[in-house]
Amino acid sequence: MCIGIPMKVLSLPDEGVAICEGRGQKEKLDIMMIGPVEPGQWVLAWNGMATEIITEDRAGQVDKALDALESVMNGKTAEDDAFADITANTGKLPPHLAAQLQKR
Repeated sequence: MCIGIPMKVLSLPDEGVAICEGRGQKEKLDIMMIGPVEPGQWVLAWNGMATEIITEDRAGQVDKALDALESVMNGKTAEDDAFADITANTGKLPPHLAAQLQKR
């Protein structure tokens, strides 16, 4: 998981700039690194920049993980499925890594 805040693109006021909203805040983001986006799309934001275009489902996963981290930092218990995409991992290596291991 990349460190960042999922934000929804609201408008594109200038070239290379998007006004986005996520986790209760609005922010003006530099979108030059990710290329063209459309209002309604989701991006991952870090340090005033959009670093990646993501799906709405992925935005929800990241939000859930951030909520869990915030809960733990406040001394509360995180939801069991907060990191479902990680805990659902079967423990199998991706094919390209499994092939490298078999060469040894």
